[in-house]
Formats: sequence, structure tokens, C-alpha cells
Amino acid sequence: MRRNKMFTIAALPAVLLAVTLLLSGCQTPPPPGPKPLPPIETRYHADTASAVAFLARTVVEQLVNTPRPDQPTVPVEEFFNAQSAEITTSGRALQRQLADALTQTMAPLRFVPLDITSANTAQWALLASHTTPAAGETTQPGKWVRLQVAMVESSTGRVLTRVRTYLDAAQFNAEPTAFFKDAPMYFTDKRHQERVGAVGGQGRVIDGELLLQSAVSDAIAAYEAGRYDDAERAFVRAKAMSKDHPAALTGLYQTYWKQGRTADAEQAFAELVAASLDAGSLSVKLLFKVGATTFVDSGDLPTQYRLWLKSIGQVVSSKERCVDVTGHASKSGAADYNERLSQQRAESIVVLIAQTSRDARARFKAAGRGFQDTIVGTGANDATDAIDRRVEFRVRSCT
Repeated sequence: MRRNKMFTIAALPAVLLAVTLLLSGCQTPPPPGPKPLPPIETRYHADTASAVAFLARTVVEQLVNTPRPDQPTVPVEEFFNAQSAEITTSGRALQRQLADALTQTMAPLRFVPLDITSANTAQWALLASHTTPAAGETTQPGKWVRLQVAMVESSTGRVLTRVRTYLDAAQFNAEPTAFFKDAPMYFTDKRHQERVGAVGGQGRVIDGELLLQSAVSDAIAAYEAGRYDDAERAFVRAKAMSKDHPAALTGLYQTYWKQGRTADAEQAFAELVAASLDAGSLSVKLLFKVGATTFVDSGDLPTQYRLWLKSIGQVVSSKERCVDVTGHASKSGAADYNERLSQQRAESIVVLIAQTSRDARARFKAAGRGFQDTIVGTGANDATDAIDRRVEFRVRSCT
């Protein structure tokens, strides 16, 4: 079976229209209405070049009757992971490839990777995400990555077109980029959910969010280039735009840690914990040894973990909150085994927090959910479903 074989339900209305015309005999046909946009097709691609060409071509076809914006520069987002909010190696490469392809086919419009300059003047923006498809979503055998883009009018939120397609998962590098690999938690907050909704076609004004996202992207670029002084200034600017933005807060923590400024890093992490608790929850990346309740012994992670847990205990106590500590597992192995292991891991975390927080036993309650609440749910046990092996801290009533 050819992977690029395409199925579209648009053929059925065309057949019905032909039958209607035959039955109508010599009646005068009604005046033609506005030409409809071509249907959004779904295809499966064996390589990245085919997927990018399809996305570019379909966007052009969908916008053939749409007046072009006065501002010719159109920012293109990185393809973010809709499940974990991370940017991956392939997600970043796809951004550049799609921007180049659209620039070649939609002149005089010029598509560029999102930055502060392009966000400041943008009238249109191309939003983009990737995700692991849900069970039963795809109609072709094999493992796939869903790619989705939406062209949005930034000042009104009007969705001009939306396209999705599927790429062979073997052609997609799901490894998070350096910033997200170093990040102590996932950014799956309300802001992220709204971003996912925007790519999915839920129209909303995005010009303010576009500016904020571009500021964060510029800061991340400086961090990943090792320009930590520039990264610090950029994350401070992003924080000034949104004081509780999780990527700005964790960016400051990570930048201070890289510079060896432990006290500043600890203060920044406490701010991150406080903002997350005010929002209701935080998902922390605590990596355990396989089948064990002890942390992996990799680089300086054990030292950072002790800082994180100490900070969580202190902030929860100072805010007089109570928290459920819930261990999660990826969907592999027996369900009862995963539930026991995730419970034991959550309990071990409460024990560690109690070493630096006197009332931890009263404020923290451990639970294990195994793989009952997976976000990806493939059981791949690799970078694509790492978020399924998380520890969540969720605020609950103390009564």
C-alpha cells in the first residue's frame, strides 16, 4: 500500500451534485456562489520533505482567494509538542523548512522563524504543533507523528486555514532541545492549552501572546547558544511581560544554575514553585532508575533534585497549602506493578521532602496512578512519552 495514498470525502458531494444536475433537465441553473476552498486532505508521508511540501502546497491552495496582508513578513512558530509543550529537534527543523517552502510559493510574502522583530509587525502568523496520534486516529499501519499548522490573523484571531498531516515517526527526532531537556518541569499550564487550541482552530486574538512567545524563544536561543548573560536579560524581559510565565521563570533558574549562582537559582526555583502552586499544580521531571525508587545518578541531577524538593517543601509550608504527590508511569508492563512502583516513588519523594520540611508529613500525601493518567499513552519508553513518567504536585484542601 502506498503511504502517500490520499482519501478525501470531498468526492461524495461531487457525485451528488452530478446526479442533481442530470435530474434537473433543462432548468436554468442558479447563479454560481463563491468558489469554496479545497478540502483539507490528510496524507501519510514517508519522509520530511514530502510532509513539508504537502503542508506548504495545501496552505497555498487554501489561501488562494484570501487577500494578502499589507505586512509581507509572516512569523512561523516552531512545531511545539502539543502533549508536553517541549520543542524537539525535528520541531525546530520543520519550522525553518516550512518557512522556506512557503516563501518560495507565496511571494511577495516572506515567512521567517518567529522572533521579536517579526512578532511586532505581524498581521498573519503560522502556528504549528506536533503530537503522537491517539489510538485509532490513523488509518495507515505503522507509527506516525501528526503535524498541524494554522494560519491566523493575529489581531483578530480569525483562522484563515488549518492543515494536518502525518509523518513516519522514524523520520522525526523527538529529542527535546537543550533548554527543554534541562528544564525541571513541563509547561503544560492553561497558557499551553490555549496555544494547543489556537493551532487546532479555536480562534482567539494572539498578537500579545505572539510577542511573549517570541521573547521567550529569543531567550531560549541565547541559553542554548551558551550566551547565559544574554539569556538572563532576555528571560528577565519575558518575565516583565508575564510575571508568572513558567518558561521565563524556569529559564532564569536554569541560567543561574549554569552560571554557578546557586542562591539565585534557588530563589528563582522558589518563584517557579509558588507560581505553579497558585495555578493549581506542577509537573516535575524526576528521573528514577528503572524499576527502582532511587533517582538516576547522572551529572548534577541529584544535587538539583535535592534543591527542587527542598524548595517545594518550603514554599508549600510558607503558603500553608496541602499537596497530593502523584507518581505516574508509561503504559508498559503490568498495571498492578506500575501502580505499586508509582506509589512507592511518590512515597519516597515525601520522605525526602520531610528531611527539610518539618510539616511535610501533614501537608504532602503520596499516591500512585500507574499508567491510568497517561498523556501520550504509547508505552514507547523513549523521549516521545517521557511526560507519562512524571511526578505531579497538585494542590488540595487541607481540611
